Amino acid sequence: MDARTWQSVDQYFAGQLLRPDPVLDAAQEANERAGLPPIDVSPAQGKLLHLLARTAGARRILEVGTLGGYSTIWLARALPSDGQLVTCEINPAHAEVARANLARAGLDGRVDVRVGPALDTLPTLDGPFDLAFIDADKQSNAEYFRHALRLSRPAR
Repeated sequence: MDARTWQSVDQYFAGQLLRPDPVLDAAQEANERAGLPPIDVSPAQGKLLHLLARTAGARRILEVGTLGGYSTIWLARALPSDGQLVTCEINPAHAEVARANLARAGLDGRVDVRVGPALDTLPTLDGPFDLAFIDADKQSNAEYFRHALRLSRPAR
C-alpha cells in the first residue's frame, strides 16, 4: 500500500472512531512548534495502543522512544490511577517537550521520563511491565525487544 492510500485509510478510521481531543491536539502542536520530527503515531494508532493497554489490564507500561509524548499520553491514559509508565528518550530537548505535554495532560505524576540512550537505561529498570511499546531507532529494535522480554510479566 502506498503512503497516500495508507494516510487516507488512517484518516477515515480516525474520523469514524475518535472524538476531538484538545490535549492531544495541543501535544501535536507543541511538538511541531518545538521542531520535533513528524513521526508520532497517528491518532488511530494511538487509540489502538490505548485499547491494547486497557485490554491487557496494564498497570505498568514500558515505552522505548518518547519523542514529544503523544503516544505516551495515549498509553498513560489507559493506566489505573496508581499505574506507572516508564518511557525512554535519548534526546533531552524532546524529553522536555514530552514532560510539558504530559503535565498539560495531567499525567506527569504517572509517567517517568528517562533521558539517555535506551540501551543504557533498560538494564537499570526493574520489572515486571505488563505492556511494552517499542518505537525508537529501528536498528536497535532487537536489543530493545530482548530487554522488554526480560522486563515483561510472565504470561498468566
